[in-house]
Amino acid sequence: MIRKGSCFSFAAIAALLAGAGGFAAAQAAPESASVKAQWSQVQRVSDTVPTTQILAHRFTLRTDPHHDALFRALKNLHTNDTRLQFWFSVTRAALPELKEPTATQTFWDFQYMDALVADYYANTTGKHHINMGSIPRWMFKVTPVEVPSDPGASFYPYTDGTRGDLLKDPSGRQFAEYQVRLYEWYTKGGFTDEIGKYHRSGHHYKIDYWGVLNEPDFENKITVEQYTRIYDAVTMAIHKIDPAVQFFGPEVSGAEVPWAKYFLNPKNHNPKALPIAYFSFHNYVNAPNDPSTWHAKYFTDPETGPTDGLSAAALVERTKQVMKIRDELSPRTKVILDEMGTFDVVKPGEEACRANEPYTAFHPLYWNANGANWAANFITGERLGMPLVSMSQMVGYPTQCPSIAMFDPDTMQPNAHYWALWLVNHHFGPGDKLTKTDSSTDDVIAQAAITPKGNKILLVNTTDRSVDVNLAGAYKNASLHAQVVDQASGEQVPREETLTGSNIKLAPFAVAVVSQ
Repeated sequence: MIRKGSCFSFAAIAALLAGAGGFAAAQAAPESASVKAQWSQVQRVSDTVPTTQILAHRFTLRTDPHHDALFRALKNLHTNDTRLQFWFSVTRAALPELKEPTATQTFWDFQYMDALVADYYANTTGKHHINMGSIPRWMFKVTPVEVPSDPGASFYPYTDGTRGDLLKDPSGRQFAEYQVRLYEWYTKGGFTDEIGKYHRSGHHYKIDYWGVLNEPDFENKITVEQYTRIYDAVTMAIHKIDPAVQFFGPEVSGAEVPWAKYFLNPKNHNPKALPIAYFSFHNYVNAPNDPSTWHAKYFTDPETGPTDGLSAAALVERTKQVMKIRDELSPRTKVILDEMGTFDVVKPGEEACRANEPYTAFHPLYWNANGANWAANFITGERLGMPLVSMSQMVGYPTQCPSIAMFDPDTMQPNAHYWALWLVNHHFGPGDKLTKTDSSTDDVIAQAAITPKGNKILLVNTTDRSVDVNLAGAYKNASLHAQVVDQASGEQVPREETLTGSNIKLAPFAVAVVSQ
């Protein structure tokens, strides 16, 4: 977080994001740019972990032909703090108690969740973040729906009609008890159900972070007041059985400023509630399937509405607002972005996550633009002191947010979006010393860092044109090497390039790391 008295001001952040002029309005891209780094001027030691999330989906089922390749790709990322989310939209795979218990019977079924949790732990390292935040429909006073028997079927109607004021138990206690049973199933070897019967799992996983609900205002029309009661009930209940676990909330997307004003105010919480360790929010920005629009939409456009997804430039300002509120109300809380991506709208008016578009419907350059947007936002996260910036998401396919995929379902290979994260995670992380960096244009975002492996610069071309970048102001008489994600590298490991002199040519929406 921004610490009181830090020389790294918000004004400096805005300026550093794009040289002396900061993020400017969209303009014609220059054919050349220069980047300067002052290695002796360390402005912050990075806290930021680059990471991703994987969701319960059709591809994560062990019977699906994509399963092995998908988890191989996840393992090869070597990310820390990787998030596992069970999202309601693939309902049977995401909720283990789809029927309401009776006085004599319960209906727990972990067969799909257990397999995915095991595969997640087997293919990730470091700390683990789990979100099992979907509220069973039977906890609301709404009409039941018939859930498809296919565990991989998309089923968005599961939350239709649900609202926070329709919860059978608005105190959050019922959901908290449900969450405790999930937590005990995976960490304590089993749980006692609603009618007193013990269910043994044999699982003793270590969970470092537990997310409380997911985009609750969208998914179940829950207000911040209702969410705060639920959050307190869940966190206090789970803390009793595992005092070491930390909690992420409120996991909102677009509502972060008004929610921060209420949620971060200790006066609005249970007097016995835990201090809020993390304020988590998401960002997804839309654009049409036209590369000429992406520089503005994904990188430079100002905020168009208080709850809209944001370009990289506007995200800086929104995050500053959240952090200002945090500093006033809950200064020890850390602000994180644990879901972030772009949406590419192929058909006007189509809702991005429910879009029934094949992978080939998206412009081939799109996956580079998606990765470049995330890399630009990672730089923002580093400069603002965020401990975590997460890319969405490993899995995406028709009806399941296809345009944020990190994996090509046709070739079963990671795409350029994935490789942008791989590149950043391979070179940068907590402990890096971020030095003063200036770019001559907002079309190239750059950040220099002194890392354990040497002096490196992360470069992001935010345009659909090639830009020749001069690095003479960063490296003097040095032999330079680059790893690059661009259209030429495609679905392969970032390509290697030995620079002749101090210039590197960045292809449209390229992400590159230059090392001495």
